[in-house]
Amino acid sequence: SSGIKGGFAGGTVMIVLAEIYGIVRFHGIWYVVNLLGGAGVAGWNSPSEHDLAKFHLAAFLIAIVIHTASSFLVGLLYGALLPVLPRHPIVLGGLIAPALWTGLLHSILGLLNPFFDDHINWYWFAVSQVGYGIVAGWVVAREGRLKSLRDAPLSVRLGVERPPQDGEDQR
Repeated sequence: SSGIKGGFAGGTVMIVLAEIYGIVRFHGIWYVVNLLGGAGVAGWNSPSEHDLAKFHLAAFLIAIVIHTASSFLVGLLYGALLPVLPRHPIVLGGLIAPALWTGLLHSILGLLNPFFDDHINWYWFAVSQVGYGIVAGWVVAREGRLKSLRDAPLSVRLGVERPPQDGEDQR
């Protein structure tokens, strides 16, 4: 559950950061929503900046599904991985994972959808990813059992073995 909470908290921060970019750069909130959601709108291959700047119900609904699902799934991943490497959850969650994720998307989006690849500000996208990662990592670290797992053997952190209980032989 800490991963789910972290995913949605990080997703909320990511929305705020992305919308700040949209407001500063395009003077509105719909550009970034349409850019995300427009990737799934059939027949919307090369909308103009004017089209991206106004509300489109289909793009809005698709953006909600994409963002909610990805926040949920990445949050689950954080909830599963951060206990394995509990010493520096903010570094892993806030810097390493966002760098890997941004690099992966940057390298494949041009193949999947060149139009949207050309319209994403990758620096601001990376800032939004780092915001997500820091908040999600912090929530997972605070809500989860990371402190209790910090000194546990790797097999316990991976869930292969259970930690010894009080009074058990620790051989």
